[in-house]
Amino acid sequence: MGVILWYRVAFPRLHLTVSNDVSGGAILSDADITVEYGFGQPGKFDIHLAALPLSAHRTLAGALTGEQGTEGGVEVEITLGYLESPGSRKPVLTGRVDGMTVSERFPPLGVKLTGYEEAAFKLLTTRNILGKDGRPRAAQLSAVNVTPAQAADAIVTMAHATLADGATPKEPQRPGINLDGRNAFDLLEQLAGQYDAEVLVQEGVVQFGTAVTHPATTGPALPPDPTAVLALLNGEDSLIVPGSKATARLAEFEPVQAGATGKHRVVTDLPAQTSVPAFDFTVLGLPELRAGQRVAASVQGYQNPFQGFRLLQVTHSFSPRTGYVCTGRAAVFKDGAENRRNTEAARLGSPMAVADAIAGRIRDAQTVSPSVDAGQVRSAKPDKRVADVAYGQGGAAAAVSPSVDLPVEDSGSVLRDKPLASPFAWHKVGLSVPVYEGMRALLNEVRGSREDSVVTGFLWANEEPMDRPKAQAGDWWLCLPTKLSAGSPPRPEGKGVSDLTAADGRRVVEAVGLKLTVGTSGCSDVGERPTEGPAEEFVVSHSSGAEVRIDKDGNVTVSAGAGKDVTVSASGGKVALSAGGATLTVGDGKVAIS
Repeated sequence: MGVILWYRVAFPRLHLTVSNDVSGGAILSDADITVEYGFGQPGKFDIHLAALPLSAHRTLAGALTGEQGTEGGVEVEITLGYLESPGSRKPVLTGRVDGMTVSERFPPLGVKLTGYEEAAFKLLTTRNILGKDGRPRAAQLSAVNVTPAQAADAIVTMAHATLADGATPKEPQRPGINLDGRNAFDLLEQLAGQYDAEVLVQEGVVQFGTAVTHPATTGPALPPDPTAVLALLNGEDSLIVPGSKATARLAEFEPVQAGATGKHRVVTDLPAQTSVPAFDFTVLGLPELRAGQRVAASVQGYQNPFQGFRLLQVTHSFSPRTGYVCTGRAAVFKDGAENRRNTEAARLGSPMAVADAIAGRIRDAQTVSPSVDAGQVRSAKPDKRVADVAYGQGGAAAAVSPSVDLPVEDSGSVLRDKPLASPFAWHKVGLSVPVYEGMRALLNEVRGSREDSVVTGFLWANEEPMDRPKAQAGDWWLCLPTKLSAGSPPRPEGKGVSDLTAADGRRVVEAVGLKLTVGTSGCSDVGERPTEGPAEEFVVSHSSGAEVRIDKDGNVTVSAGAGKDVTVSASGGKVALSAGGATLTVGDGKVAIS
């Protein structure tokens, strides 16, 4: 580690370099540079250049506002360090500039550049769902029979980024994983939240897993030379990276207590390491410091390199006025799913950051993953009472009711085997309604989870148009198709069947065939589907064997069970039977044939 600050900001494709090194042949300028890395956040940077020549300013502005190709942004390499240490010239960040403004600082030639680390930039700019204007508007993942690790790989591949080996969890294998977000980074974070994993993006690589470290390792943090590391720890107060033996002098060290407040203690005392979940630090600038590294602190009680803390967040701050320092937070690291909960609890935050996070969560949940959504049935399993439902509707400012006015996109993701709600559902019993391909479904996301979507009903869509049944006020009417058209999706055609109760109480039943069975012994076992009667026939049967039948030719048959009587009576009236031109009349105590 040196004394004289040194930096270089290079734009390789533009053949442009800015530095404070008078011997490097670069544009000379003072610079304030901030680079941030952390779990669950994209690596990003701010560069304030005090004085940039007009030609360089125009070159950068032209690259940002002109044709940027499919990847976009302007490539940048940020290298920080010390003039006396030329051996350490690995960039602190390689990424892309995505914004440029005139710096508010003096002199007026200053500019501010903002952007993201390379892999983070790819994830943030990847959207695979197009709007009606042809521009990307959102990101979706619809994967079948995959593990969370495989789903993460699919998202990273979509962004043309690199996923580090050893992604976890590798189980369970899910029949379907469906995610919606603003971009691919958002999808990864949602996936990680569902399966207690973490996301770390830096050095051009995406890491996903339940126990993420940088560099990727498994098992306990074993220093290559424990004796040498312990010697470092017994020296001046420093932050040590056991894996590489890199060391940085501590300027500030503050333990972070979580949970209930303990007893008062002397301000200069430090709590035992086993009771401290995290600590904040400020060290003299160490270019190789990254989030995810396992560290130890050479402070009494915190110097066990085998127990291990892990860096959750690291900020490199470089300025000719305040020097070069690294700040951040480290938390206890464990091999398992507890890491995500520990990270969430220990992550650094400010009131503004917390407020923004809450507002962002609410806004994003309402826009990209609404609690109620509309979809279109792709297929159904009648015996399982589940359906595959596609979802995803483009935006249209003029749509009064987007749920019915906008079509469900053909390229939309598909929810697999989602349950169908019913007014009555129980073991082997319930109300089962027909579900056909092409029906517009109303989806409710239980607890806001897309994976826990339930089909709660159906809608008549305006696009693609669906004609409504010609109902009248007060009608209670069930009408069903008897025939479907060819093609996908099919449409009802031909004759329909109905059960209608009008507002005045009159009831109409229309059916291709009707079979009524009376009597306990004639009923099917619970949960077993009854057998239909013949088409074009009306049959009323009794469990005793009695039956009234009107066949398809109009013949009427009335029969009693074996040994049973058939009684026809008319109290105070007459009974007349007519057939073949002859009539038998019984009444008034007389029998007459005419």
